[in-house]
Amino acid sequence: MSTSTSSIERARVKLPDGFDPARHEAAMCKKVSESTGKEGWRLSSVDGEHGIFIRHSAVTTVTKKADSFDVKLPGGTKPADGDKLAASLADTYSDYGVVMTRFEPFLGKATLSKMTEDALRCRGAVSTAIGVKPWEVQVSPTSDGGFNLGLPKTYVSSKHYDKLVEVATDVVGTVGWRVKVNPQTLTATFIPGDPPLFPKAIPSPIKTLGNGDVQMTPLGVTLPEEGEGVGPLEVIDWAASAWGLVAGTPGSGKTVLLSWLIAQQLADGASVAIIDDSEKSVDFLWAKPFLREHGWGCDSEAHAVTALALIYEEGKKRSKVLAEMGIPNWLNMPAKDRFQPIFVVVDELSALTVMDPVPKGVPKDHPIVMEINQMNFLRALISRFVNKIIAEQRFVGIRMVLSTQVTNASTGLPPSLKNKIGHRVLAGSNPSRPARNQAFNDESGVVDVPEHVKSSGAHARGVGVADLEGHASVVYKSFYADEKDYAKKLTELGLPLNKKASPTGAQVAEHAPDLSESEESGVPDRAEAPRGDLPPSGKPLPADSPFGPGQTPTDIDGKPLRGAAAAAKALKAPAAPAGTGPICPACDKPIDPSSGDCGCRW
Repeated sequence: MSTSTSSIERARVKLPDGFDPARHEAAMCKKVSESTGKEGWRLSSVDGEHGIFIRHSAVTTVTKKADSFDVKLPGGTKPADGDKLAASLADTYSDYGVVMTRFEPFLGKATLSKMTEDALRCRGAVSTAIGVKPWEVQVSPTSDGGFNLGLPKTYVSSKHYDKLVEVATDVVGTVGWRVKVNPQTLTATFIPGDPPLFPKAIPSPIKTLGNGDVQMTPLGVTLPEEGEGVGPLEVIDWAASAWGLVAGTPGSGKTVLLSWLIAQQLADGASVAIIDDSEKSVDFLWAKPFLREHGWGCDSEAHAVTALALIYEEGKKRSKVLAEMGIPNWLNMPAKDRFQPIFVVVDELSALTVMDPVPKGVPKDHPIVMEINQMNFLRALISRFVNKIIAEQRFVGIRMVLSTQVTNASTGLPPSLKNKIGHRVLAGSNPSRPARNQAFNDESGVVDVPEHVKSSGAHARGVGVADLEGHASVVYKSFYADEKDYAKKLTELGLPLNKKASPTGAQVAEHAPDLSESEESGVPDRAEAPRGDLPPSGKPLPADSPFGPGQTPTDIDGKPLRGAAAAAKALKAPAAPAGTGPICPACDKPIDPSSGDCGCRW
């Protein structure tokens, strides 16, 4: 069924002298258009000195088809008339409840359609987001509550896709809505969905240990597209970068992630070393029996230095072999000759490398100062070996992950070192902006954990952001398992146990020398100096010294103490009260000058 209507406007205009319709009609029509601001005028008749000009504002054919109909536009309608015409047609056909959904002035027609309030809102938001007129976007509801879109010819995915996602999730839908676009057909769909969410815990796939690729190590899983679940694995490609960084505050999941990486590398055939602060090393005791020989650098700073020094020496040997073979990269070696990968975890980097301040005004040969200098010396060596391995030994089969709470120059990770690290991981669901700036080269280009994930309680445990070399950044969740289960599986795989995981005393003496030792210089050691009445400094002590006059700090067996032990004894021992003898080195009580008795009970 169809109907036709017409609307004619008239204008009576005085004609100039000598007016000739055949010659002057076009010019007069133009003047009428200029004076009225409307196009499409033509001369209908001449009444004496006046001309009657008319225009058809619309000649409409209404055809019942899916609540829409076409409107024939007046002659001379231009693209710039769209806004004015859309408002005029909506007013003219207000009883129909329609809006202009297509405007084709060069074809002389427009299409009017009924739209729901939600569809109108969607159309308005999309057209504003991509910078076009509302009628250039076609919108129709879907059965599941979403929308099908017809996009304008100006749509460009690289420029407009993110804006469509923003409309879908922030305007017409919620977090969890997805957008699918077909750039070839210029169509899109807004698909309703629940917000993506991780499960509360993701068990480590322990059964898969030993079946992986030592060059490709799964970090964890990514967010699903919608609802609770898991997305694809996020995998570390060690060929893309041999160095990784795991940053995060205590409790953010660093240790859980590192344990999973260690278990995978061990199971897949890597030789593993762990360097850690002695107070934190208990976290990795489960792995100690499976480590490379002398690869447990966790009992002290001296052990950490030694383990790293041995790895660096191995790297130099490998470099020499590659040079002799004329091969620049160990991955290019024949499979049968290829080096075993060495995987090094350096945990608590700040605790291992940040120097302690030396107290001012204390003699440099005081036990406390000597202890601090020795510790700072070892920390400098740790930092040196970490830097040298990363700077020099990428292509010999060594890979290293540094773990730290804060990643800046004052905490042991200067830009010169950080810029060499390709794999960056920031553990924790809600890190501060400074933490993100320190962890990533360009924080603005790295995804953030969605707000609904941050506030999801247990679902947010083990969550972080990974920006791996060769990958787009992702939100991930790490796997979790009891460390005993890792050790059990590695034992089942038949990994050899190593009873020599710790460096030997001779190795420690060679690579982490004690600054207080002076045998090589020919100077007697202070604690073993001929004069037994001198303290470690070599200078006589005053009468009120906690060691007592003429006392050298000793252990319970009377053996002289040196370095840190002497400093601890000095701090612990109380000063002798006035009028009493020196302090007993065994019980820390004053010796009575008359009887020689103290507080000892043998």
